[in-house]
Amino acid sequence: MLASVTWAGSLMATGALDGKGSGPSASEADFQGYRFHHDMCETAKIKSFLAEYELSEPSNDEPDGYSSRQKGLNVSQCSRTLLQRGETSSTPATTYVSTTVRWHKRSDPTGEFASEQRTWKDQGSGSYKYTVTPVGGFGDEAYLVREQRGSTLGSATLAVRAGWLTYEMRWSWFAGGPDEKFKPPTPATLVRMLKTDTRATLAALKKPDSKQPPTRDPAA
Repeated sequence: MLASVTWAGSLMATGALDGKGSGPSASEADFQGYRFHHDMCETAKIKSFLAEYELSEPSNDEPDGYSSRQKGLNVSQCSRTLLQRGETSSTPATTYVSTTVRWHKRSDPTGEFASEQRTWKDQGSGSYKYTVTPVGGFGDEAYLVREQRGSTLGSATLAVRAGWLTYEMRWSWFAGGPDEKFKPPTPATLVRMLKTDTRATLAALKKPDSKQPPTRDPAA
C-alpha cells in the first residue's frame, strides 16, 4: 500500500497524471526546418503525376484534405483523385495520390519509423504482396513500400523521416468497370514520380505557409 501511495505521489509531482510530464516539449522537437502547412493540397507538389493524369476536383461534400494541431502532434494531409489522360471508360479506375505529413512534438519517431514501414510485409495475403526497400537521398531515412496485386502494381508509397517529422506520398488505384482499359505506369516511372514530387514538396515545406494565420504554437 505504501509503495502505491509513493508511486501515485511521484506521478502527481512530475505531472504525469495530467499529461504534463517532463517529456520533450514542442520547442525541443527537431523538425529540421520543415514548417507546418495547414493546406497540404496547396503545398504538396504533384507535377510529375499530372503529366500522366488529370486532376479530378473534389465536390463540396467530399473535401480532399484536412489539418489538425494538437499538443503532441500536428498533421496535414491531402488526397487527390486523378484520372488517366484520354480516359473514355464509363466506369474509370479510381486513382489517388495522397500526401500526409506529421510533426511529432512530444515523442521522437526515430526508434519506430523503420519498423512501422516493415510491418507492411506482414500484411500481404493471397495474391497481395508487399515489398519494403530503403531509399537514399531523403531526410534521415526513407523507404519505398510497394503493393503487388498479382502481376500488377496496386500502390507505391515513399515514406521519409527527417528528425521528428514524418512524411509519406502514396499512389494507389482501384479497378473500374468491365470496359475499363486502365494500365498503371511502370514501377520505374512511378518511383521516379514519387521521388521527384517528394523532393518538390519537402522543399515547399521549408517555406513559410503564407495562408496560415499567426499562431502561438511552437511547432509552426
